[in-house]
Amino acid sequence: MKGWWVLLLLWCQLASAGPVLNIYADAYPPFIQVTGEKLSGPYVDVFARLAKQQGIEFHLQAKPMRRLLKIVATEPNSCGLGVHFSAENAETLRYVARIAPITLAVYARQETIPPLSNIEALRNYRIGAIDVAELRELLDNAAIRYELLPKASLGIAMLQAGRFDLLISDELPELITSPRHKNRLQRVMILARVERWLACHPQLPPDTVKRLRTSLSLGVFGDAMADIWQGYGLSSVYEGVRREWIVIP
Repeated sequence: MKGWWVLLLLWCQLASAGPVLNIYADAYPPFIQVTGEKLSGPYVDVFARLAKQQGIEFHLQAKPMRRLLKIVATEPNSCGLGVHFSAENAETLRYVARIAPITLAVYARQETIPPLSNIEALRNYRIGAIDVAELRELLDNAAIRYELLPKASLGIAMLQAGRFDLLISDELPELITSPRHKNRLQRVMILARVERWLACHPQLPPDTVKRLRTSLSLGVFGDAMADIWQGYGLSSVYEGVRREWIVIP
């Protein structure tokens, strides 16, 4: 009988722990960095710490964003970290928690484009844009022609190479370009402020959803996460977001 009680206790512990989550993410330097299929960076490390504090078991893996979205829509107990919101994807994904604010801005090679004041001014230029639903909607509604980037991480290099006149992106050139290239780029306009999310399979267990939302109430900028951001040399980003970002319930 004692053996049965031990087995029952182990079963209860496993049941209460919930399923092991598969967490996928695409490269988003310097916040999410990919080496092979391994993930690192402050978004990843903060999520890992918060998940462990909530008793959530998980496995991290790198995937390109389009493939990631398809996997999370069909694979139970899976989530995508650092996903943009899309009304279209909201039919197949569950947007569980906001993790970070994002600024969609227009960049140019230095001294090639004057500061721009409104979206209509973009019509006169060749534009490369990251593939984000919110950005596509803005540009389409304003009848702005643009070229979607095959991979967001290529945008800055393509701009520097003269593939287009303007780059619209949420990446920060000052954080990811080499020192000798930093002064070659300028931001000519801010288009919008949006957010990146933790998006999961629509049938993720309610208890797991609740624990994830609780742990990510301040996204990846929680009160006790300063050491992680400092470790990556990004304390200024952490402090700036905490000053300015208001998380909407």
